Parts: sequence; C-alpha cells; structure tokens
Amino acid sequence: MGIKLYGLQLGTFPMPMAALFDPSLGREPERFEGDVVDGMYQCPALSYVIEHPDSGRILFETGIAPTWAEEWLPEWLQMLNLDAVTPEVCLEAVLRERNLSPEDFSHVIQGHLHADHAGGLRLFEDAGATIVVHEDEWRHVVTNVAEADEFFIRADWNFVSRAPQTLMYGEQEIAKDLWCISLPGHTPGTMGILARLDETGWVLLTSDAMFFHDTLGPPPANSPIDMDKEAWNNSIARIASIAADRDAWLLPGHDTTGAQFVDGVRGAKRIEYTPGSVYE
Repeated sequence: MGIKLYGLQLGTFPMPMAALFDPSLGREPERFEGDVVDGMYQCPALSYVIEHPDSGRILFETGIAPTWAEEWLPEWLQMLNLDAVTPEVCLEAVLRERNLSPEDFSHVIQGHLHADHAGGLRLFEDAGATIVVHEDEWRHVVTNVAEADEFFIRADWNFVSRAPQTLMYGEQEIAKDLWCISLPGHTPGTMGILARLDETGWVLLTSDAMFFHDTLGPPPANSPIDMDKEAWNNSIARIASIAADRDAWLLPGHDTTGAQFVDGVRGAKRIEYTPGSVYE
C-alpha cells in the first residue's frame, strides 16, 4: 500500500490580486471564471492530509485560526476580508467532518508560519504529534515576532518549543517516498513536501513558494509580499526543475488548480477537495 493524499478547504477570503501576483510583470494570470471579482481574488485557505503506510497520518498546513478577529492586526484586515472564515470552515470543524481529531496525526508539517497557514497549529499543542518547521523559519519568528508582526502571530506556534518537534534544513527524506524541500523567499524558511504516489505520480505541495498554478510563467510571477525576491527566484527555479524532471503535479499555496507537467510541459489540472476525493 502506498501514500494517499487528499485536500481540505479551510475557507475563502477576498484578497487583492495585485498583492499576490506582481502587476509589473506585463502578463495577466491564468484564472478560471469566478476566481477574480473586481480585482479581488477569492483566495482559498488550503491544507493537505498525507496517509503514509509507515509513518501514519501527516498534516501539511493548518489554515486560519477562528480567533482571527481578536488576533490579526488592523492593517492586515484592511488588505483582505475574513468575514467568511467562520469556525465552521476552520481546521477543527473540517477535521471533525472527516471523523478526524488532532490526536489522529503523527506529524504536522508547516510549509511556513504565516497566520493564514499556521492558525490551526495550536490545536496540536497536547495532541502528541511531531511539529515540523524549517529551522530558518523558526529562528526568524522566535527572534522577530513578539505578538503579531510580518503576518506572523505568535499564539499560533508559541507552544512548539515545548512540543515534540523537528527543525528541518535543506532537502530531507522524512519517510519513504516523502521529502521536505527547502523553498525560501516568501518567508525565510518556506518549504514544500515532495511525495511519490503509486498512481498519481510525483506531487509537490509548494506552500506559498508558488501561490498559483501559473506562477512559473514565463515569466515567473513573484508576489510583492515575498520577503526575499532573490531567494524566491532560486526557489521557483528549483520547483520548475523538480516538476520538469519528474512530470510532477504542483499543488500551490492558494489555488484549487494545480500545475501538471507532462513530458516536461506545464498544463493545468483541477484539485478535488470533496470528501472521498483521494489521490493514490
């Protein structure tokens, strides 16, 4: 029995497309009808469950905390509208709908620690799961974030120093056919997960190293909110190389369409999130 993968949608929030896709590039993003309304992208918060035959159930990213109204800074909420991100669409409720609880996971891997990706991490404080974060990400947030800053919220991840944890660095195989891939730039320690599935083939979960299925371009579309553009350029080149060499399916940080490579050429493939939609 091989690896199984399925996605969770954890709410949608309007966000200016110009904040996610550099408007100076001279090209328009490839969007599907209904994704953009009056310049506002209907941005999904996404998470993925990996069921590994040896390592158990692994969660990649945890979405937005239902306590966002009390914790997010006013200037963040001026840029995006979280009114539709109610407790019913946040991680705890969505896991419950799948008959899952935090105690059912052996590992939680955070692609990065921004508040729209790590808000559900605190659910695992006493669950016994190993929390996996990139070493550079952890060093940055514990040094620079007192409560809320740079789109990080300390309450999301403050417990990690007391929990079972693994700080990753570089490219490491964490289980058979499952690797953590360092993809810095969006944040200092952004990382993705590369998995080899028996039927689907290679899949790369990119977190926000790649917002959209067409981020690769040409030309590659960085975001104005990426923290280090040079590092991001290197990471997006790394993603392109992995995808072309393996004919991988890239699952972006905020897009329900993935980039599917066939014979080294990029195409688009919708990602299914309905219960029962499992990739093997």
